[in-house]
Amino acid sequence: MKKFLAILLGAMVLSLAACGNETENEASGEEKEDQMTEEPSEQEPEVDMEGLIEQLAMDATVDTTADTATFNFSLENAGEEPVTLGFTSSQKYEVQVKNEAGESVYTFSADKMFTQELTTEELAQGDVFDVKESWTGIEKPGNYEATMTFLVNTINDQPLEANPFQVTQSFTIEENTEKEEESAEEGSEKEAPTSQHDGDGQAFRDITVTGEKGSYVVKGEARVFEGNFMYSVEDGHNVQVEPTAFQVDEGAPTWSTFELEIDIPEEDLPMFGTLTLTLFEESAEDGSPTNVNYIPLENFQPEE
Repeated sequence: MKKFLAILLGAMVLSLAACGNETENEASGEEKEDQMTEEPSEQEPEVDMEGLIEQLAMDATVDTTADTATFNFSLENAGEEPVTLGFTSSQKYEVQVKNEAGESVYTFSADKMFTQELTTEELAQGDVFDVKESWTGIEKPGNYEATMTFLVNTINDQPLEANPFQVTQSFTIEENTEKEEESAEEGSEKEAPTSQHDGDGQAFRDITVTGEKGSYVVKGEARVFEGNFMYSVEDGHNVQVEPTAFQVDEGAPTWSTFELEIDIPEEDLPMFGTLTLTLFEESAEDGSPTNVNYIPLENFQPEE
């Protein structure tokens, strides 16, 4: 009986001890939970992306000439805090041009290579990221539309959901009338009849006649006494240019170049016959013509 009571008493003591430990553990857990609840959680400050975007001011213009469009665009940090712009490659901007039909006619990056590595552009207060690119050799005049874009991927390491730094500008390439006139003039000069004449080889040589319809340019070389010779023009019936003196740079025995411009009014030109230039020297003894050269300028035939 005594032995049974001792076992029963021991069981009760163990049971009470276990209850005490459980109560203590629950109290300790509640205390820890209270401590965790009371400790404030640490959170990163929220970045004002809209404010960062607004402090970056983009400007863009297009300057044009007859066959060139120059694209000028920039980003300015108009805020007080510095910003770091992030890009996904070494290409930091793009320019695309479309014609009136909406067809792409120029892309800045089309013929260029870029490294595929992250790059940055740091802008302190008031700094400007400035770009100037040109599209040259524009063959067709007309209206175009250029889209200039800064390929910004992050601002201060914060990603952008969309690219807000893009401007589209319209521009016009005017028809180059001056160039067309110059080309027409050059073409007319090239098409003007030209003839070559040997000359007598004594006083005159290597003679070239260019022109028609009363307007002529005569070039050649002269080796004449005291650098002086005479010229006249006649058409077989009338003298169109009276004997006129011409002075070259040096006298004989040196050959000197000369150029004569001869203009005869259209109404004075013959209906038929040959308009002829006469080159000659005057004799020092009696003034008579010597070393006479007859150079045909143009042959006229009556219209049928």
